[in-house]
Amino acid sequence: MQLFSGLEALKIDIASSYGLDKETWQTRLDWFAANENNLMGMMASAEEPTLYFAGVNAYQDTLKGIPSGYPVSLDACASGLSLMAILTGDRKAAALCNVVDTGARVDAYTAIYDAMLAKVGETSKISRDMVKKAVMTSAFGSKIEPMKAFGKGKLLDIFYETMQEMAPGPWELMQVFLDIWDPTVLEHNWVMPDNFHVKIKVESTQKETVHFLNEPFDVFRTVNAPVEKGRSLSANAIHSTDGLIVREMTRRCNYDADWVNLLKDMLNNEGDHYIKKGKMEAIRMTGILWKHYEETRYLSARILNYLDSDTIGMVNSLVIERLIGSLPAKPFQIMTIHDNFRCLSNYANDMRMQYNRQLWEIGRSNLLSSLLSQITGRHIPVTKLDPTLVNDILQADYALS
Repeated sequence: MQLFSGLEALKIDIASSYGLDKETWQTRLDWFAANENNLMGMMASAEEPTLYFAGVNAYQDTLKGIPSGYPVSLDACASGLSLMAILTGDRKAAALCNVVDTGARVDAYTAIYDAMLAKVGETSKISRDMVKKAVMTSAFGSKIEPMKAFGKGKLLDIFYETMQEMAPGPWELMQVFLDIWDPTVLEHNWVMPDNFHVKIKVESTQKETVHFLNEPFDVFRTVNAPVEKGRSLSANAIHSTDGLIVREMTRRCNYDADWVNLLKDMLNNEGDHYIKKGKMEAIRMTGILWKHYEETRYLSARILNYLDSDTIGMVNSLVIERLIGSLPAKPFQIMTIHDNFRCLSNYANDMRMQYNRQLWEIGRSNLLSSLLSQITGRHIPVTKLDPTLVNDILQADYALS
């Protein structure tokens, strides 16, 4: 993984706000160097003029030695598709989403668009934006949005064919979520490894005809009722995994350094140990979180809040040491909006490493098996398409870029 100084991270951020967010790191740095003397003059042509303006001001303050407090921004690449690729072990789809390096900064939507153009010809009436919307929704089971983009004929067939070729794992997983839909339930429930409880009510649209001035009018309302077929499981399962990453990124980047140092001493049998929360609560939550780890092989950093001299015997201390060892050298604050992550530029490398770590943890876990098993009420084992995929995730350069 390429690493950058805080100043370089700020330059990259400014170039990204200008519109180069899908280019390589070096292309962004080269653009900045070529335009450094006219940054403010180029604001009118920036794709994100507000962020661009703030970034340029922060850069100018930095050169004067003035702390700006400006957080640089990095986006996950096609986060939904990338998580489905990791959960299924699909190297093809992972490469599309920069989860593994290809030597370039790949844009998944452009790559699929180009593949479609190669089949239908440059004169076809499709655009990257059409393809992007179709990809994002079709991976979650949507039929309507791809049909809006491509109609019901040859273009739609070519789109589905291309998706199956370029992202076989996510495409198969989407079908699995469609197949396990239970037409008898009122809600779907599952628990994430950090003990976040997901409850999704099944919603059905009912029509009722009412009369006003002797004229019939159809009134539609949404009710909690079973439906024969549903397409929401894929989106909700992947979004809940996205949410897990956001929570874990916050826990791991902005951890309590004093408490973690106490835990290190405790693991090394040094110093005095104190219970951070009530004794019974610490025991209860340690047991719950460790059980989630045993079932999924994903250990939430939330468990660090409950470890003390009474509860350390409930867990494998080597696993805890590895968790602590994976934290950044210094804690720092981050801001998150879905799959966008922001922090001060000096911590950008650490934030990227932590994001890769989350993808790696999910890739090596049994999380998909856990989700499918909880939804269906029966154990569903999952075999990854490429078990070696996980070995390449930690060094990915552009997963968060």
